[in-house]
Amino acid sequence: MRMKPKARKLVQAQKLVPSEPDGDERDGDTPDRPMTALEAAAFIESMAAELRTMARATKLEILSYFLEMTRIEASAEVERQAKSNGKAQ
Repeated sequence: MRMKPKARKLVQAQKLVPSEPDGDERDGDTPDRPMTALEAAAFIESMAAELRTMARATKLEILSYFLEMTRIEASAEVERQAKSNGKAQ
């Protein structure tokens, strides 16, 4: 799972995801455990941003708009999850 640097820092700060190993040590993009809400929100944020770029480049304005709304909501959820995970510890 690839995340934006900001999202990865939040996740790593909460000690939910270890730093990515170098080279061939990484076994694909699938973690060995279920994805947390924070990880899912960060992934959705990243994917929505990429899809929005694609939609915008091909002049799919309505899709671009909804993907941006999705990205914004996912970003807000990342912030909420990071704060609530910080309080739980």
